Amino acid sequence: MKLIFIDDELIQHFIIQRMIETYLSYLPSAKYYFDATKVLDFLVEHKANSNELPDMIFVDINMAIMSGTSFLHKYNKLRPRLAKKINIYIMSSSIDPSDLALSKKYDFVLDYIIKPLTKVTLRKILEPA
Repeated sequence: MKLIFIDDELIQHFIIQRMIETYLSYLPSAKYYFDATKVLDFLVEHKANSNELPDMIFVDINMAIMSGTSFLHKYNKLRPRLAKKINIYIMSSSIDPSDLALSKKYDFVLDYIIKPLTKVTLRKILEPA
């Protein structure tokens, strides 16, 4: 399982990394990015290579360089050219109804997770059934 986490806060990367190490029965391959533009660049670079592409992307909504909203919009345009389907999860501390609506706007967004990520949510998403 290959994961990408996009959050502009270092502490969030640290928390997620520790939770994965502590609560999952396996260690997925995880990459952590502060800047969503770098993830889009990575996806474009590897769009034809399904082995390089992640299985899931977790993206924060409120980020300085590129917002999660902008990322989702640009990803939606890129998605048809990708060699495999990537599931997206929004992770945010925001409970703003317009942010929550994003999870319904795009069919590739599987869920809107309110931060902080919990052990139960992490296992529900990442543990094999």
